[in-house]
Parts: sequence; C-alpha cells; structure tokens
Amino acid sequence: MDSDTKSDDRITSAILSGSTYERVRYERHSFLRQSVPRTLTLQSAFLALLAILLPMYGLFPESTVAYLPAVDPHVASPKVLLLGAFGGLLELVGAALLVAAAVYRVRRAPLSESEAHAALDAEDFARYVGLGTGGLAILLTVCLFAVGLGGESAVGAYVANAGANPFTASGFDLPVATVSLLAFGASVAVFYAGSYLSVILSLLRTRQHDG
Repeated sequence: MDSDTKSDDRITSAILSGSTYERVRYERHSFLRQSVPRTLTLQSAFLALLAILLPMYGLFPESTVAYLPAVDPHVASPKVLLLGAFGGLLELVGAALLVAAAVYRVRRAPLSESEAHAALDAEDFARYVGLGTGGLAILLTVCLFAVGLGGESAVGAYVANAGANPFTASGFDLPVATVSLLAFGASVAVFYAGSYLSVILSLLRTRQHDG
C-alpha cells in the first residue's frame, strides 16, 4: 500500500512540476522506466560483475585444466568470454546513449512534447540494449564461469549435455584479464557519470519547478 502511495505521489509530482519530459515519461508504458542516473548505476553493476571473471578464472580447480585454453588468465581467451565482452560492449553503448540523451535534455530544456518523446525513445532503446541484452549476456557468461568453479565433474557434465566446451580457445587475442580490467574501469566511469548526471538533472528539475 505504501509503495503504491509513493508511486502515485511521484506521478503527481511529475505532472505538477511543469516538466513536459517528466509528464510524458510517466504517461508512457515502459517495462524499464528507471531514471537515467539509476540506469547508469545498474549498468555499472553489470560491468563490475563482468570484472569478477578474472578472480573466478583464478579459482578454477586444477581438475578443469584439460578444458581450458590456458591456465594463465593473462593469456587464456575462452570462447564464452566473447559473450561477456559483447555484453560489456552493449553496456557501454547503452550508457553512452543515456548520457547523450541526458545532455540533450539539459541543453534543450525546457523540452517540447516532440523533443521529450525523442529523448525518451533514445533512453528506452539504451535501456533495452544495455540492461536487457547486455545484462543478459553478462549474466550468462558469469553463470558459465561458475560452472568452471565446480571442477572437472561440473564442466564435464555441462559439455556432455550441451555438446560443446564453453572454455575452448576463442581464437581471438582477448584474454580474461584484459576483459575484466577494462570492465572494471568502465564500471567506475559509468558509475561516476551516473552520479554526476544525478546532480545535474536534479538541478534542472529544481529550476523548472521554480520557473
């Protein structure tokens, strides 16, 4: 009951704020409707999750060696890592689109109805690319790496059922260590971008409300 009341209060506040963007945002029906700073924080978390692949790989039992392309994570480039790298790239593309949409809102404020729809279209697309597709790719990658933690029996059972070894060499010069370290740096950058935009957008809402 309290959550419903708070939701109604936010919607009422958005409508009464005089902001066309906020009004249109709450009128639209979207499954992923988090604010831009909140979405960037979630994307930062996904990238941080991708960064833990390095310590996970280092914790693989010795019994999994037969399934790995190399023991050294600075050299090893398992095929499943490509899925995670793709997910990380999508997170960055989504984050860049969200930042661009937020900058557009600030520079064009106050937005007309068509401009508000354009900004929200870009944000929705960015969320589905980043949180949706990118997040799913990263989660699947982490889950497959978790199979490696189970040792030879777990990996062997997976290979027997799936018919393929996810840790076979990818054929690309893209080691686990490189992907994890890049993901960590990207996670920090996206987190601070979200924090900065949270302040900027809050000031924008205050100016529009006072105006």
